[in-house]
Amino acid sequence: MYENTRIETECLIIRSFSKNDLNHLYRIVNDEKIMSTVPFAEERALDECKELMGRILSRYGESTADEFKGFLLSVELKESNEQIGFVGLFPLTYDAAETEIFYGLFEDYYGMGYATEIGKSIIKYAFNDMNINKVVATVNQENEQSKRVLHKLGMKFEYVINDTDDDTYDGEYMYSIQK
Repeated sequence: MYENTRIETECLIIRSFSKNDLNHLYRIVNDEKIMSTVPFAEERALDECKELMGRILSRYGESTADEFKGFLLSVELKESNEQIGFVGLFPLTYDAAETEIFYGLFEDYYGMGYATEIGKSIIKYAFNDMNINKVVATVNQENEQSKRVLHKLGMKFEYVINDTDDDTYDGEYMYSIQK
């Protein structure tokens, strides 16, 4: 259902990954800065990334309007087609009734407004094209940059996450925005 997703913003193209993006995925999962804040995968070797890419591509077709399984999209500069990061929208690990946004950019692209541009476009897509009524985001308490981005997106702090079945979220801040 999401294998041909393409969202254009003022500066960016946000699109489904393809088999040709293996090196981009490899760069993402091996970027310490990105994976320290968004550890969505443990695969680091190129062969492991091939398997991860296979799962990403399969998930596009597994999601239906009735059962959203999530997606990971590539983010590139519109002007040059240079891949600068990714964005994901998935059911929250410990509460599948919630839909979580997460994103990562290579450090060279920090402070340029791209994270806000990505977030606004994916939230708009979720609300308008996917009929999702609420999007959540989790963030480490010390991650001031991401908290500023979430505020720019209109997301509101809800609570500190504690006592979940998935303790990787414990101590993180929960933000949300409603349609």
